[in-house]
Amino acid sequence: MNMANVKIKIRDGLIDRLRNMSGITSDEAFARTIGTSRSTLVDVKTGEREPSLAFAIGIAQAFGLGLSEIVTWETETTAA
Repeated sequence: MNMANVKIKIRDGLIDRLRNMSGITSDEAFARTIGTSRSTLVDVKTGEREPSLAFAIGIAQAFGLGLSEIVTWETETTAA
């Protein structure tokens, strides 16, 4: 598998579920909780940016989750 063909993303709806369950009321507060900026959080939520390992670890540490509970990945297949 060529790593350039792997797209990583946060599981669908996870950020909003964690916000609701924890009572966090804004993207800014959630971003602070996981150690990132609001703009990075919004970019990851909208798919503009892939989450970094640090982003995923921030969620894992803040909410006691394993990385496999946070991220998914898709492998793009290309014809040779």
